[in-house]
Amino acid sequence: MKNIIPIILSIFLISNCRSNLNPPAERVERTYEVKDSEVKDSDVKDSATLNYEQKITELKSKLSEDFTVTGHSYFVIASNLSDDETEKITSNTIDRAVECFYNDYFEIKPNDITVIFLLKNDETYKYWAKKLYDDDDLSRYGYYKPSEKTMLMNISTGTGTLVHEMTHALVRYDFEDIPSWFNEGLGSLYERCSLNNKQILGYVNWRLPALQDAINDKSYTTLDKLVNMNSNEFYGSRSDVNYAQARYLCLYLQENGLLKKYYKLFRDTYSQDNTGKTQLEKITGKTISELDKDYVSWAKSLKYDP
Repeated sequence: MKNIIPIILSIFLISNCRSNLNPPAERVERTYEVKDSEVKDSDVKDSATLNYEQKITELKSKLSEDFTVTGHSYFVIASNLSDDETEKITSNTIDRAVECFYNDYFEIKPNDITVIFLLKNDETYKYWAKKLYDDDDLSRYGYYKPSEKTMLMNISTGTGTLVHEMTHALVRYDFEDIPSWFNEGLGSLYERCSLNNKQILGYVNWRLPALQDAINDKSYTTLDKLVNMNSNEFYGSRSDVNYAQARYLCLYLQENGLLKKYYKLFRDTYSQDNTGKTQLEKITGKTISELDKDYVSWAKSLKYDP
């Protein structure tokens, strides 16, 4: 199953993966100096076989003259922003996220191109989504179309959507059958994150109240039930709670130094247990019931300061 990611940039992240929430803006915090040569040289080797020219020619035939279309890393970037704005987003968000993902998690590199549209405002975002893909039921912030290997970003809302959706766009090559709960948990973890020293770290964000409310009103879903959900259940009427619970399970693992190990163990032993439950028990040394109790207690202690 394939599933349908000191400089401080204010960004907002939300996936269009069937989530209709409208959360407050978040931030990605960076504490590094941007160097244009960093990342790009190594990426050239990894992406040398990608056919940029064909995709660039195809896009230029469909887009207006205010777009610049360039091949970069594993992507073709089509932007109607200024050259300076496009370069900042490419260096500060796209390159940094790629660098972190392949340092922390992924091993298999893309063998084809993902298109990233950087659209300067709500008007052009809606116009090109409709014109190119006949999409009109849109997240305000941006979305990823797996069937088209395309990300459309409304950059006027910030660059944050990129990190969440980049998670989905890149993980598909490394962990092809990643289940919805873990795909969205990992992607939404980086709705508020830092990118520093080739490491990506998530932080407490606006999804916390949904999880804590569910715990307090007894509507909380056990971890055993969460990891056994199929896509329809996960993206159903309680998707806001499911997203929150999956996100904070990933944060719990991160805070205990286990998330990277868990990702690799789950990926490599998926055929043995495609839910991730057995791998959770192994990596934490707890039964799923024991883990649930510890996780709930930890989640109740968290605080979110917008």
